[in-house]
Amino acid sequence: MSSSSLIAAQDSASIAILIDDLPQSLIINTEEGLDARQVIDTLTARKTDEVTWIQPQEDKKYISTDQVRQALSRTITFSKNRRIIIIEPAASMRVEAQNALLKSLEEPNANLHFILLKERTEPILPTITSRCQTLNLHRTSEQQDAALLDSLKVDARSRQQILFLAAGRPLLIKRLATQPKILERNQSLVVDAKTMLGSDKYKQLVAINNYTSDRTLALKLLDTIATIIYFQLKNNTVNDRLSGMIDKIQYTQKLINGNANTKLALLALIG
Repeated sequence: MSSSSLIAAQDSASIAILIDDLPQSLIINTEEGLDARQVIDTLTARKTDEVTWIQPQEDKKYISTDQVRQALSRTITFSKNRRIIIIEPAASMRVEAQNALLKSLEEPNANLHFILLKERTEPILPTITSRCQTLNLHRTSEQQDAALLDSLKVDARSRQQILFLAAGRPLLIKRLATQPKILERNQSLVVDAKTMLGSDKYKQLVAINNYTSDRTLALKLLDTIATIIYFQLKNNTVNDRLSGMIDKIQYTQKLINGNANTKLALLALIG
């Protein structure tokens, strides 16, 4: 893939293999800002592919059992073409919906394939995970990011800020480069993230209160904290306390994704 591709160069070999040898069940692990949709489009590019998407219905947060069963019912008849059911986000399936899917994973029909798209920290049943091949998407390289920013004609100051906030995540790079208000909001996240990495407990508590009512925003804060730590690690300026924060961040992400109380989860990060 070219340097300006929105898919990481290091993933290109794995994707090329999957194009012609798509497994019966595939989990794609991604993160915000990576172009998982382009990966799926690449894997399902055959003109004869019969592709079905299962996503939460409008104004709903979860994929229902009926949605899964209805999609599966349309695959009972024989087809010589590949039938591909894409579930996004896979973690939005309730347990009952996941169990309805599990039977098809255990006893697959001919020419039927499943692609489950999820973020790395989002949980799904281990019984489903064990029956799927996994593709972990990586961040794009510095060369790819530079080529993307060149194409977007970003000024030097904004370029530096965007690379700090979104390095390796091309969709996020594009959003920050083309939507100044989103860039401004992310700059506020950096301020709060630095506060969380400091030692002033009062300021940390004040910062936490900005995120207790919005799980998505809380996860963005955690991601920004991790970005700062990784940047410092890269430049050998991180101390042992901050290095140990990575495990805490991942644990807090799992708590929030598992519907734990957002405030309590964030408080555990500084405890």
